[in-house]
Amino acid sequence: MHLSLKLCLHIAQYGGFIVGQLTNSCLLFLILTRAERLFGSYRHVMSVFAFYSLLYTWIEFIAQPVMHIKGSMFIVMLDGPFQFSISSGNDITCLYCACFALCISLLAAQFYYRYIAVCKPDSLESIRGWKLSLIFVPCLICFVAWFACVYYGMHNTVEKQQFMREVMFENYEVDITQESFIGSYYWGYDEDGNRIWRFRDIIGSSGCTCLLIICFSTILFCAFNIYFKLKSAQAIMSAKTRELNRQLFITLTFQTLLPFFMMYCPVGTFITLPFFEMEVGQLGNYVGAAAGTYPAIEPLIAIFCIKDFRRTVLCESPKHIRKL
Repeated sequence: MHLSLKLCLHIAQYGGFIVGQLTNSCLLFLILTRAERLFGSYRHVMSVFAFYSLLYTWIEFIAQPVMHIKGSMFIVMLDGPFQFSISSGNDITCLYCACFALCISLLAAQFYYRYIAVCKPDSLESIRGWKLSLIFVPCLICFVAWFACVYYGMHNTVEKQQFMREVMFENYEVDITQESFIGSYYWGYDEDGNRIWRFRDIIGSSGCTCLLIICFSTILFCAFNIYFKLKSAQAIMSAKTRELNRQLFITLTFQTLLPFFMMYCPVGTFITLPFFEMEVGQLGNYVGAAAGTYPAIEPLIAIFCIKDFRRTVLCESPKHIRKL
């Protein structure tokens, strides 16, 4: 049996959906039942992220995007199990792309909360109660801004269909004129070989790249400040507080490194390569496979890095646990 790359991609996406439902549900249960006495209001931030990851797996399952790069253009094509009109499918593809921004910004919100709690504890009162919801406002702004960049800057056009038609049929056996997709076509060439710039596409991709940089810069700023604060304050913290902060910082560190290699870096590279007309062809589908499996893996970090969560999942009795 011939196992095509597209079939392998969809197997990874189906597997990510199934495992993601299990791991995120498990994490959400642990947060709701075990986190109140440990994390206080921070559990609400963790709950939102876990719930969103559950929702994201459904959007990923519906979209099951196929991605390809040819020359100065990349394409994200809807190839899920459900049939939609081309117009509706284009909107769903835009929604899928915007959800990526929401994932990154929610992770940044987690870091921001920990930054306030560790580095500026006197300001915690400003994000308690209903005010806690305010830290999610920038996340919604990122979501809307990314959607707008994709919807207006990378929309489906006849010119893009003609440019990608042959390569998409050769690699995936689809007629791209009958498929829903979004894509950025940075420039074309006239009959004399002169480059014709497509500034709307360039602006759309540049907007997404800027949002990516802003969110990741926020995470790095918060992470470094948390690290140095914890390092300098170890002597005045109680052993219990120091250990809890250590567990949370390790959790957030791995929650940063994992999406860096599975989401930030792949997506950034995917957007950037067409600027240099570097064709990676079907290898662009690493982005789709990684984004599809990431939500399934990410909850395992919190489950096994936070001691109380790990004990509950592994059914370990405290008397059998050695102190870290």
